[in-house]
Amino acid sequence: MFLAKNNGQIVLARDTEEQLLSDLGRLQTDEIVETDEKYVLYNGQYLTEDEALVELKKQKQQENQKALDVARTSHTFVVTLQNQECEFDTKDKTQSDLNSAAIASGMGQPWLWTTNNRITLSLTAEDIQVVSAAYMQAVNADIAKWTAFEEQIEQAETIAAVENIEIEY
Repeated sequence: MFLAKNNGQIVLARDTEEQLLSDLGRLQTDEIVETDEKYVLYNGQYLTEDEALVELKKQKQQENQKALDVARTSHTFVVTLQNQECEFDTKDKTQSDLNSAAIASGMGQPWLWTTNNRITLSLTAEDIQVVSAAYMQAVNADIAKWTAFEEQIEQAETIAAVENIEIEY
């Protein structure tokens, strides 16, 4: 591989010197170097394939995390409490409220809750356990997918392999 540099920065990389010289055109260069490493253009700069793979994996992991954050907060579920079908969601506020309700119930205090389908209940400790278990069941599949994607990304050995991973929840 041949690299054209200007002030130490790679401005062009090609497989042969002829291709490099042909494609240089008006680019400012002060050095042409031959290297055994393969370079690729990644986000506007030339990186070795290994460097680009590391950067692409980081980017794909961030995409995976964002997708998990959206997925795990977008579920609804129904549980039967006090002989009523009650709908809840997996938004962050629900998780926070469940934690507060658990603390209150541990101190013998009832927790008044209005469900997504507008049923108002005074939750017991047992109710809170039922809702918490259903909440975790709703998000556990997403967490399992996140883990599988994390492993798939880390095990990818080429740029193409990482690019072909489709993050879908």
